Amino acid sequence: MKVLVTGGAGFIGSHIAEAYRDRGHQVTVLDDFSTGVPANVPDGVQLVELDICDPAAGKLIERERFDVINHHAGLISVPESFRIPVAYTTVNVVGTVNLLEAAVRSGVGQFIFVSTSVVYAEQERMPYREDDPTVPTSPYGVSKLAAEEFVNMYARKYPSLRTTILRYGNVFGPRQRVYGEGNLVAACATKLLSGDRPTIFGDGTHTRDYIYVGDIAELNCRLLEQPVTGTFNVGTGIERTVLEVYREVARAVGTDREPLFGPPRIEQARIVLSIERIQQALGWQPSVSFSEGIARTVAWFRTQITNASPRDEASTEHTLRCSSGAGDTAGVGNLQR
Repeated sequence: MKVLVTGGAGFIGSHIAEAYRDRGHQVTVLDDFSTGVPANVPDGVQLVELDICDPAAGKLIERERFDVINHHAGLISVPESFRIPVAYTTVNVVGTVNLLEAAVRSGVGQFIFVSTSVVYAEQERMPYREDDPTVPTSPYGVSKLAAEEFVNMYARKYPSLRTTILRYGNVFGPRQRVYGEGNLVAACATKLLSGDRPTIFGDGTHTRDYIYVGDIAELNCRLLEQPVTGTFNVGTGIERTVLEVYREVARAVGTDREPLFGPPRIEQARIVLSIERIQQALGWQPSVSFSEGIARTVAWFRTQITNASPRDEASTEHTLRCSSGAGDTAGVGNLQR
C-alpha cells in the first residue's frame, strides 16, 4: 500500500513508518520538524517537510494518491494548551480537516487518526470505555475531541473513506524526547542515567496506562491488514503508579537511588483504558511486558547519553508549528526534569 504518515519523524510516528516499511508498504513521512528529527526517519522512506496546516500538504495528498493516511502529527501538551489554545485549535483541528478534505478529494481509502485518553470526563469508575462520557478539561483534550468529531462527520458523509480513531494511553519507548510536563519514563531514564534524582510531585500514587511503542506500531500495521472502523482505546488495561514506573526504570538503570518529592499538582488521579473493543475487533493485544519495554527503553537512552554530545532537553517544548506526535498523549505532569 501507499501510505502517508504525518508526524513520522517523531517518537511514535517514526516507529510506525519503520514498521510499515518493513511490511513492504510504500511509505511517505510528512513532518515539519518542530519536535521530530530527520534521523528518526527510517531508510527507504520518502520524507516531505511540511506543516499539516499548509495547503501544500493537501496538494501533496492529491498528487500522490495515497491509499492510507496515518495521522500522528499534532500538539500534545496539556499545560501548554492552556497558554496557547488558538494554536492547539489550529493545528489539531484545522490541520486534521485539511488532511481530511484532501483525503476525500484524492480518493484515500483509509484514514487513521490518533487521539488521546484525556478526552474522557473524569470519573471514579475505571477503566475508561469508548462509550464513556467525553468532557475534556483542557484545550488539548477539546481540540482532539473536536478533531474526532470531524473525522466521524467525514466518515458519515463519505462512506468510501474508512476511518479509525485510536485513543492512546501513555506510550513510551526508544526515541521519546524529554520535554514539557509529561513523558515520565523518558524523564526518569535520562535523570537516573545522568546520576541525578528526579523530583516526583505529590506522593507518586497517580496512575496511567503505559504501553510500549512497539505494540503501538504492531497495532497500526494490523489496521492496514484488517481495516476496522470506529473509535478504540489503545493501552494495556493495567494502571501503574508514578512510583511503580520510577522503580522499574531505576531497576533497569541499576540504581537504588530514591526520588525526591515535591508538592502535588492538580491533575487527574487515575487513567486506565479498557481495550476489549480493539481486542474483539482485531484480536490484538500488547505483547511486550512493561518490564521488558522499560529495559529496551533504558538501553536506548543509555546509548544516547553515552554517544551524544551534552544537551539540555528539559526546557524544550512545542513551538506554534505542528509537532511530530513525539510524546505520550496523557502525560503525568508530576516529575521535574
